[in-house]
Amino acid sequence: MQPRQRMLLGFILANGAIAAVAATLFLSRPIPPPQIQGVLLPEARALAPFTLTDHRGDTFSNGDLEGRWHLVSYGFTTCPDVCPATLAELASFRSRLQPELRRDLQVLFYSVDHRRDTPEQLASYVSFFDPSFTGLTATDGGEAGAAAFADSLGILSVLEPAAGTTLEDGDYQVSHGVTLLLLNPAGKLQAVLEPGRVDAMGFPGFDIATLVRDYTAIRNYLRISHV
Repeated sequence: MQPRQRMLLGFILANGAIAAVAATLFLSRPIPPPQIQGVLLPEARALAPFTLTDHRGDTFSNGDLEGRWHLVSYGFTTCPDVCPATLAELASFRSRLQPELRRDLQVLFYSVDHRRDTPEQLASYVSFFDPSFTGLTATDGGEAGAAAFADSLGILSVLEPAAGTTLEDGDYQVSHGVTLLLLNPAGKLQAVLEPGRVDAMGFPGFDIATLVRDYTAIRNYLRISHV
């Protein structure tokens, strides 16, 4: 082989090696997380031990979150606007998911108004939107478990008694935040989804197509990246 041919062959081999290394680095680089309407946690956050009561009157605790994805909405059953709108949006969202993504997803509605929202009250409320939804509340003596659940998820709510009264009098107003909390099958907080629109009355709401897109993107990302 002539010197010029050997030099050319050396260049080809060297360039091939560089290309192979570059390809390996490209293929092994971390997959970027999806851009969503909200926050995808880099590391899922564990929940503190809690005990609640579901709308069937059964105990619901950390172990009941394992094995399935859960999407948590929160509010109260006498809410006149945001809560029913959000649950209607979630019912539509769930119906639009691909069957394989819908099959292992459970929607939870957590009541921040445990004094009024009994399991019986929740049963008729959540089933109106979707029979598959599960309502959660605290019964007598379960306030500590409810606080642990709410604090772990960053659920914000305020009960404001009317002037000259206390909460025990039953005359109070309820206000709360508007987010959706996504829990992974290990029962840990994986993402916080935020409303992306405001209606004509000024109330925040969720775009159904965006929810479907973001939930699907999160599931695909975690499946591929094994986060």
